Amino acid sequence: MNRISRFLILLSLGLKAFGSSDRSMVYGFDNIESSPDLLWTPCFDQFNCSRLEVPVDYSNKSVGTTSIAFIKTAGKNATVKSPSIVLIPGGPGSSGIDLLLSFPSLLGEILGEQYNFVSFDPRGVNNSGLHLDCFSGNTEARSAFNQLHRTGQTNISSTAFKEQYYSSSIYGEWCNSAVEKNSSYSYYVTTPAVARDLLTFTEVEAKVVGDSPSDAKLWAYGVSYGTVIGSTFASMFPERVGRMVLDGVLNAEQYYDNYWTDNVDQMDEAMGTFSTFCHSAGPENCSFWGPTPANITARIDTIISQLLNSPVPLSGVDDLSLPTMVTYSDLKTLFLNTIYQPIALFPTMADILHEVEGGNLTALAGLYEESAPVTDARLAITCTDSYARNRLTSIEEFRAWSEYTTSKSKYIGDVYPTFLEGILCRSFRPQLPDSMLVQGEVSALHPPTSFPILFASNTIDPITPLESARKMSSRFAGSVLLKQEAVGMPLSFNDSLPVISTGIPFIYLSIAQDEVVWMSAILAIHPSVSDTRNTLRSTRLSLAVLITSILSLGGRAFQGGGG
Repeated sequence: MNRISRFLILLSLGLKAFGSSDRSMVYGFDNIESSPDLLWTPCFDQFNCSRLEVPVDYSNKSVGTTSIAFIKTAGKNATVKSPSIVLIPGGPGSSGIDLLLSFPSLLGEILGEQYNFVSFDPRGVNNSGLHLDCFSGNTEARSAFNQLHRTGQTNISSTAFKEQYYSSSIYGEWCNSAVEKNSSYSYYVTTPAVARDLLTFTEVEAKVVGDSPSDAKLWAYGVSYGTVIGSTFASMFPERVGRMVLDGVLNAEQYYDNYWTDNVDQMDEAMGTFSTFCHSAGPENCSFWGPTPANITARIDTIISQLLNSPVPLSGVDDLSLPTMVTYSDLKTLFLNTIYQPIALFPTMADILHEVEGGNLTALAGLYEESAPVTDARLAITCTDSYARNRLTSIEEFRAWSEYTTSKSKYIGDVYPTFLEGILCRSFRPQLPDSMLVQGEVSALHPPTSFPILFASNTIDPITPLESARKMSSRFAGSVLLKQEAVGMPLSFNDSLPVISTGIPFIYLSIAQDEVVWMSAILAIHPSVSDTRNTLRSTRLSLAVLITSILSLGGRAFQGGGG
């Protein structure tokens, strides 16, 4: 698996400039004292780390403080005064610390070496404060809940559907109890609170280098759920946006409603490209090859039908493994896992389907059971964010949503509710001040953001679809939507276009306010499957020249804000 693929998995997103030679190297955040002054400590050999002390509740600072873990590295040409680009991780629940530790040089390659690069763990995540363990260390209780709740796809049977719905209340009850008994403020992890933490970071960092905190602006690159954090920040503090690239865009309104419908719009379209690519690659390069794309699709549909009607037992006798049953749920899990990274994982899926078609189902065994349940951190954030607006509480709402996702995607729609797990929010009872909740629509029209936002999307994105990017761009005055002809998510980390796709964000970050001339356009780039990274790299200069020429026109004929 290549570096770009691993980078994306760590996402569903070192410092020279501020190095402190008099501080000892540390290899964990437990050894760093929290401070409101953003004190950087050398860490992990080539980075600097800090635990920024922030208010638990910005509207009531008497509640106390918590700490947010930050990590920083410098581009090769960065200085103390260089802008810091904050990589906002996905999730919810993903660690930006782990992301930057795993790929210390990738952001410089993507965005340019003249910047400092920062990432962080949002509230409730990994190295930051306000952790929540819903089962309070009781692993037997957690396991028992998972066995009760994770029954498979929502349309397999009415019994399975009802079991998923009624068991879902158990989870929230355990979380509520854990907060009440062990951690009174562990629900104070909402996205608006994270946005305020980012503003605090931006102001404190400005103060460190002698700039005015009140004039400080956030430079950020958000991916997937990170686009919700970014758009929420821009909605709350439109005058504090320096540069913001939101790549692989979630519909923030649907996120806060806990009623995700855009996400399934392009799943089957993405799956359909498998048949096209496999046929085009030929039998020597695709093990599930067929004489036409339609032939490949029909054979996939046959496998689906067979497993839906007849699960396959594996005794384990031949290889002395444990007995198991290969199910329709295992196959659908393969599809869901694959479409997150279609270009990288299509070959693996082809090999598995080839084996299954030949009667060997071993590679499918246990895929659904082994798929990790969503984490407490993810659900604490999701469920507190949506508490005031939750549209997924009654069994009728759950049925309507599950039927919708199934109707929109025959390949993944019926497995998606069991992986998204929004129904687990229905019994959460957070007691939150208004400052923790999103107020009104997530938008910035009047006034607009102080610098236009660049939204980016692939034309076929099975998780964060183009339509979501269109909707979000329309809510931010002056923003532009960059659309790239490619499959997968997100744009800048797409395996098929690891360099071309970085050209526009690179230029966007480099231009000055008075040079902006926005263009809404589709970049029709169609590299073949065999294109190499070096071949793609040669195209970057052409793109840079093209966009620089557009920017130099000085007119506003191409201004757009929604693609």
